[in-house]
Amino acid sequence: MHLASRNRFRLFLLTTTLASGAAYALACGDGAGSSDGGGNDGDGGSSGLSDAAVGPSDAAAPATTMRLAHVAEDLGPVDFCYRMAKTSSFEGPVLGGGLGGNTAGDAGKADGGDASPTADPLDAGDASSGDSGDAGADGGAARVGYGTVSRYLTLSASGPLTIALVAPGSTSCATPLFTADVTLDPGKLSTVAIVGRTAADAGDGALALVAFIDDRMTTPAKARVRMINAALGTESRAPAAALSVRASGSQTVTVAESIEPKKAASPSATVPVDSLGYATIAPLPAPARLAVGAAASPMASDASSDSWVSLPGSLDLRGGSLHTGFVLSGRDQPPFEVLWCTDTSTTGDATTCMIVR
Repeated sequence: MHLASRNRFRLFLLTTTLASGAAYALACGDGAGSSDGGGNDGDGGSSGLSDAAVGPSDAAAPATTMRLAHVAEDLGPVDFCYRMAKTSSFEGPVLGGGLGGNTAGDAGKADGGDASPTADPLDAGDASSGDSGDAGADGGAARVGYGTVSRYLTLSASGPLTIALVAPGSTSCATPLFTADVTLDPGKLSTVAIVGRTAADAGDGALALVAFIDDRMTTPAKARVRMINAALGTESRAPAAALSVRASGSQTVTVAESIEPKKAASPSATVPVDSLGYATIAPLPAPARLAVGAAASPMASDASSDSWVSLPGSLDLRGGSLHTGFVLSGRDQPPFEVLWCTDTSTTGDATTCMIVR
């Protein structure tokens, strides 16, 4: 009898233990996501973050790399901020490294020092470098002024973005001078150009931001040139229509058969010009000139007469070179001038460019 009593006691303990385990499983299983009013989610993890407080690493889009070109004559120097579509917070100012400014990698310096005039602007830099610009040796605020193009910067976002231009030295993005939307593809290089005029009645020549996908491929025996029509008029002159551009020296070569306003050269099989607007041409030694005129009409067999020809000089159109030229509304010598940039070279914090008149 003593043995039977002991067995019955063991059976009782086993039954009790199994029932307790089942109750615990019900309390901690499918019902773990329900709230008990105390903020505990039942699985030992934290539930303190709301949907609006997701960290940057969770919400970040793939990075993109861009440079800012300032070709809006009556707009002063600027810094810039950016934000992803459907978000409320800007990142930046990017160049000056203001509040929230450590979001753009420096893609224009190889080792943190000043890049040489022949340095590749993409030798280094990524979204985690924490370097968002340099104020310069004179202590002035970092900026991009008219007729300059920044070095390449890697942003920790891509896709549809809102860009806000702010005054140099700004410590926040709260008071933008101008905002506009652009789309920058992830993993690609882009040039974002500030074009037009600030006047409220500028019409087709009103201030705008336009983005162009960049291609850094070079060809050893050829020069590659992309022309962009930023000649959007002045206070007394309307924006230019479609333009053509030629380079002349020991020979004459067409670098753009037709460039619509705010666009790169149209694709062409005869030059040739590719889908991004880059012409591949034979090298042209110095001295050489640029000539700009109205694009030929579809019924014409040749381009219209040039309405502007630059002074002779070196355009560095050698084999393996890569250039972007912005046709601008002329100031001192109307109707045109050209901001001519060497896309594989930086000088300090800027792409190496010069004004051709």
